[in-house]
Amino acid sequence: METTGDDPAQDRIITVQYQALADGLTPTGTLQVVAEWEWGEKQAIQTVLEKGVLEPTWDFVPVGNRLRFDLTFLIERATKWRLIDWDMGKLKYYWFTKPYFDLSSVLVLLNRGSFEGSSLHRYADKESGSRVPKMYRDGRYLDIIVYVTRERDAAIDVLNESLQVLGDLGDKRRRPPSEPASRDGL
Repeated sequence: METTGDDPAQDRIITVQYQALADGLTPTGTLQVVAEWEWGEKQAIQTVLEKGVLEPTWDFVPVGNRLRFDLTFLIERATKWRLIDWDMGKLKYYWFTKPYFDLSSVLVLLNRGSFEGSSLHRYADKESGSRVPKMYRDGRYLDIIVYVTRERDAAIDVLNESLQVLGDLGDKRRRPPSEPASRDGL
């Protein structure tokens, strides 16, 4: 998701993009980019809501970088447009139950545990997203599409390489399942 800034009270969502991933985090289908300049912000948000991004189910599991920012921004903008009406209980239920996979934790590990400097563009072929609001203001919409496509490619590349390394570590460290206890205590 790309925005015009960091404040959902005054900034807007520019694009929402999504693509189905199979097991093993391999992309299936086509990257979908819903652009505010084509549909308007309200319709862009409505489109992704209809996919189930804010449903606390496994039907749509967000995978990305800095997802807490993206999802919080989406919730606030959807509330502004009266597309959702959540009280504190519903908001807490969402955050406690919604599955998602945030690449930011992997990036911190790649950065040897340091949060500072653990951005995706440091570990992948993509520029910083801080340029997107200016591209939007300048009407460079095709450049934004190119940017979000490269960002998706970069995230998938880091995910796949990390999956191999961490999968190998998991194979090495995985403990065998424990035997169920017998009823007679033997």
